[in-house]
Amino acid sequence: MKIVNIESVSEFVDYIEGLDRKNELWFRGVASEDHKPVPGIIWRDIQSKEGALEHSFLVSFKSYIANEELNAWEIFALMQHHGLPTRLLDWSESALVALYFALTSEPNNDGDRVVWVMNPFELNRRCVGVNSLFCPAAIANNNIVVNGVEFNFDLYLGGNLKPAGIERRLPEKPMAINTTQHLKRVSSQKGCFTVHGYSSLGIDKYFENSEDFQMIKIRIKSKQDRLKMVNTLSSLGIDEEFIYQDLDSLCSKIKRINGIYL
Repeated sequence: MKIVNIESVSEFVDYIEGLDRKNELWFRGVASEDHKPVPGIIWRDIQSKEGALEHSFLVSFKSYIANEELNAWEIFALMQHHGLPTRLLDWSESALVALYFALTSEPNNDGDRVVWVMNPFELNRRCVGVNSLFCPAAIANNNIVVNGVEFNFDLYLGGNLKPAGIERRLPEKPMAINTTQHLKRVSSQKGCFTVHGYSSLGIDKYFENSEDFQMIKIRIKSKQDRLKMVNTLSSLGIDEEFIYQDLDSLCSKIKRINGIYL
């Protein structure tokens, strides 16, 4: 795994601009290099509670959405984007969106931040034998054959989301997938996912000695230095309101612009 150190937004942009096949890459921003690329339900070690979490969400979520008919994969994404631990791991097609999350997550942490960089096509080649990306939420038949490789996306769904007749087993290795963009948060964040099976390995473990997975370390000298970078991102249009698209984020933006922080 390649490790790169940067100290400013401009340096970050310059580095991304110089990457090969940058339009194919996905990015994930986190508050610390200790936050490995592993989904919430796995790093919390609560796989045994997955069914109960899904059930509670399915019982109640429709009262909070505007009469949308969502399929199982869209519900899966909705759970993840609103903070429920799942086997999905958030990524973005936008390097600047990932940098925003790296700089704003865990605001009381004044240490260095990290943006993970991954080639999702290479992940799928290594894990499922197919050098392609698919969007399970938009495919009518999720049992497909590509280049002689047969697999069913719906095997990755939790028990309460699986369609009738689908086996209860999980695949072992993760897979990179696209998601439909009509969910507002997913769209604004250029969201995409890795969906994980029963293995507890982080994504980085599938890229040993490969530059198809990188860690960009954002060196933070002080809280003021970090907030300066956040304000620079805001001047480029990547701010709370853009990311979350709601009134709470609008008010957070107004407070930040006026120097009011928690």
